[in-house]
Amino acid sequence: MTVPPLTYEEFLTIVQRCTGVPAEVLRTDDPTVTIEDMGVDSLGLLNVLTEVENRYDIELDTEGVTCFPEIHTLINDQLRPAAARTENSVVIDAPFDLVWDMTNDVANWPSLFSEYASAEILRRDGDTVRFRLALHPEEDGKVWSWVSERVMDRANKYVKAHRVEPGPFAFMNIHWHYRETPAGVEMRWVQEFHMKREAPLDDEGMAARINTNSRVQLALIKERVEAAARRRAGTAVRR
Repeated sequence: MTVPPLTYEEFLTIVQRCTGVPAEVLRTDDPTVTIEDMGVDSLGLLNVLTEVENRYDIELDTEGVTCFPEIHTLINDQLRPAAARTENSVVIDAPFDLVWDMTNDVANWPSLFSEYASAEILRRDGDTVRFRLALHPEEDGKVWSWVSERVMDRANKYVKAHRVEPGPFAFMNIHWHYRETPAGVEMRWVQEFHMKREAPLDDEGMAARINTNSRVQLALIKERVEAAARRRAGTAVRR
């Protein structure tokens, strides 16, 4: 079911109810007025975000955001249906625990993926990790990097992630699903995204690029995890 966009007037009604700030203060035409200028403290802002996230089942990252129109834009970016979606999978002939541990060891992703030059862990909080990825330099020396956040649910064999620094994307949400099968562990990647208007690629072009690269990376991950499984099996036999 598609959720209709949240109008700014509806959003301000939520803000007023959660913060107690008078409507006439919130309905300013001055774009430079910050959330703090309006008299909304951190607890009031948290109440607003919690109500919106619970109502629409979304997650908002407001780091660096200073005004309510920016938050309203973030909300509707999450509410809009994904403009593009890719899905790719591979079956890895290895125990689930090994597949899970290797593919969720973000710090060692440069050894698992061929595309990443570095993976820097910025913060850990339980099963949530925020990290910066960097690609290998391009021919002109330019290095692309971004910050993502990943929430791992081992019990349900599921990982959800999103780009905190979206770069050319309006938004990028990523889902990893794991399923044990007679042939091994199926790992399925689903990416939902929309490109910014000024991005060098449109949704269709980026989907094609993601599909091509995902197949390459999944094949490489399969090869490396299965090799690790064989090494472990050999070590166990020698013992």
